This record gives sequence, structure tokens and C-alpha cells, in this order.
Amino acid sequence: MRMAGFGYLLVGTLMFGAACSPEDQTTDDTWADENDDTVGADPEGKGDSATQYRTGCGSPIRTGSYALKGDVVTPTKVIKSGYVVIDGEKIVDVRATKPAATIPVIDTAGVIFPGLIDGHGHVEYNHIPLADLGKRYMDRDQWPGAKLYQTLVKDPKNAVTAAKIQCEALRHGEARALVGGTTAIQGTPMTACVRSLVRNLEGVNFCQDRVRQNVTGAVGFNRSISGKPSFADSVKADIAANKLDAVVVHIGEGIDEHARAEWDIMKNLKMNIPQLVMIHTAAFGAAEYQETAAAGAKIVWSPLSNLLLYGKTAEIPTAMDAGVMVSLGSDWAPSGSANLLGELKVADHVNQKLWAGKITDEELVQMVTIHPAIAFGIDKFVGSIEVGKVADLMVVARKAKISAYRTLINSAPQDVVLVTIAGDPLYGDTALLDSLGKTGDYEVVDACGTKRGIDVTVTAKDVTSGTETLASFEAKVLAVNPIMTPLIDCTNDEAQKAYAGTTVQ
Repeated sequence: MRMAGFGYLLVGTLMFGAACSPEDQTTDDTWADENDDTVGADPEGKGDSATQYRTGCGSPIRTGSYALKGDVVTPTKVIKSGYVVIDGEKIVDVRATKPAATIPVIDTAGVIFPGLIDGHGHVEYNHIPLADLGKRYMDRDQWPGAKLYQTLVKDPKNAVTAAKIQCEALRHGEARALVGGTTAIQGTPMTACVRSLVRNLEGVNFCQDRVRQNVTGAVGFNRSISGKPSFADSVKADIAANKLDAVVVHIGEGIDEHARAEWDIMKNLKMNIPQLVMIHTAAFGAAEYQETAAAGAKIVWSPLSNLLLYGKTAEIPTAMDAGVMVSLGSDWAPSGSANLLGELKVADHVNQKLWAGKITDEELVQMVTIHPAIAFGIDKFVGSIEVGKVADLMVVARKAKISAYRTLINSAPQDVVLVTIAGDPLYGDTALLDSLGKTGDYEVVDACGTKRGIDVTVTAKDVTSGTETLASFEAKVLAVNPIMTPLIDCTNDEAQKAYAGTTVQ
């Protein structure tokens, strides 16, 4: 359990076809109804953020100092057997030598990275396992009309809603992200019950709220409802007033002209802007990526979901050659990875199979750390290990004879030994958690045969259900969704099914 201002005592195979039947045809409105997580920023101010839990405003999450020892991955080099010194919520020193004797040192025997930032997800669906819709599609307007989508995705989601346990489902989804080293994620609906877990990028973070998203396709962006400005006009007005750092949209999700033409719509709406963060862009070619780079827009790549739904993914080297900044997103459990650590392996597999390793290991790691931090306008706070930044960190077990970057890419779920958010240890090796003052304040879970501890509870007046345990909220979800996804996924089934019949098999 975490309490604001609390000082811790630190001691010692699928077969798919390309054809689409009439039932597969749908519209952006249908998609919006089934995936309604459209979120707007609070550009007029910070609301009650000064009293909200873990926003960087008001009382700190924790006090006290400690140092983590391990191979430290900084923006310019890897410090072997280095130290990250944390005071309260922030990194106050990064050094190669032992800090002052007054600072307790915790030897992780691992490699210390910035916490992973998931560029896109639909977390409210992450209790639903892989949905085999029976074939592959041409664009995102087709598969929501499939009969199996109703059975495999919509019905479990509706069951959770009917049971009024949406918060429990969200907390399960965020816990699945946390155990993979994710410390921030885009796409969690803004509810007080999940503020105790990973950072939600559309909410208030670091005393600011400058991110908006719209899950619907580009077609509806110029639509005015009840006399209010259209989404596009509203976004442009916020940008003109310097109230917005990022607007997140699904663009080019598919492999046909319909998906590609969404970029033309964005250009016509004058939404080809630096603040634009486009999810997927699988339909883009060199021309679209060159225009994206010229606009200063960014993209989020979700290869597993692309492969499962369309049998193809975005041409990322083409985007990078054009100068586009790329982040990685796990999308959602019905067609994506369990978390960003899993998605990183899919990205690596695609890179090796299709592009002969053209994307370097360091570039892949940047896609889950500093790149999304920049894309969402929070790079001065997180995304790299530097003095003055917030201590959102992930530590994985050290591996012999490979680089630090390859170590992260190859890491299995059981290799995650520590995850901290704002300096607060929330998941990891139980001995490390104990040494960081967490004894008796975590639940023990099985990480693929290895014991780990996770702390999902918090005492904060503004966090609903903050004291509910992992065992409690998972039991509630399991009662209405008996095939609920596991907290920690130890298989590679989703990836293998995505690769089947494609050039990355």
C-alpha cells in the first residue's frame, strides 16, 4: 500500500483469408460504439490535480532516499555496476561510484532502464483473451461487424459492464502492464480507480493535462455535434492556445486504400501537425511517411495486432528513413500482446524476419522509452534515466555476453526484477521489495515459476477502490469472464498465431 508522504524504512496456428463478407462491413460509428474511450484533456486547468494521487502535484508519493545498483542505461552510455540515487520521487544522481554511506544501496544485480511507456492500448478490454475471428481483414471498419467479434469480444466486455466491475477489469489490465515493466500507458479510460497503478497518459501527470485522444476514424473529425466545434476544430483551437502537446488518433489501420486515404482526410482538415500521434499507419507508403515527417507528426506501431487482423504491419524502416519518430504500443489483448515487454519481442521478430535487423536494438528500446515520452510531451519528466527526472524505472535480470538493449528485448516475464513509479516499488523480486521497505505490503504472484510481489493498493481519498487487492478484483472479473487473461502470460501463443501464413512466420 502506498500513502502520500510515507517515508519507507530501508533495510539491509490460424488460417485467414483476405475476402470480406457483408457482415464484416461496418462504419466508424459502429467502431465508436464498441470502443468508446474517447477522452479530452482539461485545457482550462488542472482540475483538482493538486489533491489527486500521483500527479506530481501536492504531497509526494514517498519520501526518503535510496540507491539502486546495477548496469544503468543512460541516454549516452551504459554504466556498468552503476548507481541510480533516488530521493523522494526523483532521480537525484546517476553515478559510477558508490554514493554516500548515509544512502542505503539496493543491489539489483540487474540492468536498470527507464520505465516502459506504452504508446497505445485499450486497457478496458485486456481481460479478454486472443479473439480468433477466423480470417484477416483489409481495414479496421470491417472486423467489428464479424459475428465472432460479438461472441469473443463484445459479450465478455458487456458482461463486465453489466456486473458493474469496469474498475476491476481496468485494474487487472493495468496490473498486466505493470508486471511487464510498463509505468505509463495511453488508452486507459480516465477513472479514479486506476490512478493507483500505472500512469494514464490522458490524465493529469506532472501537474499538467495536455493529451487528447479520439478512438474513431478520421472520417468523423469534422463532424459538429449539438453546435459544438468539431473534434478537429477543437484540437486546433487548443493547440493555438498552447494547451495541447499530443492528440492521439487511429489512422491508416489496415492495408487497403480506404485505410490509406485517412491520411488525406487529416491533411484536408489541416491535422497534419507536430502534435499528431497516429496509431498503426499500416496502410502508409513512402509518400505518406515523408509527409508525416515533414509535418513533425509521430506514429505508434502495434505489429502483433496488425499481423493478427490484417496479415501485414507498417513499414517501419521506411518511416524511420523518412525521419518519423516511432513508438511501440501493445494495443489490446484480443489481438495484441500481454504488455509492452511482449510487444517488444514481436517488433524484434518482425525486424529480423522482414528487415534483416535494420532497426538496431537501441532503436527498439527507444521506441518504448524516450520516443513515447517525447510524443506525449512528458520527456522532461520521464523516458530516460537522468538527474531531475521522476524515478519511473524498470530493472531486468542481467544476461551474460549480450548488450543491455538486447537483454531487455530478450527478457522473459520472470526476468523483471523491479518496477518503480515515482520511486515507489510496486512490483518485483520479493527480496528487493523487502529491502525497499515493502515487507507485508504486497501480494505474492507466480511469474512463470518465479516468485514475485505486487503492490496494487493505495490509501488516497480520491482513488476509488484503492484498497482492493489483486486477488479480490481478479476474482470478480473471473466470475463473469471465466477465460480471463492471466496476470502474467508465460506463452507465446498470440505471436505464433499472428505469424502464421505471413512472411514473418
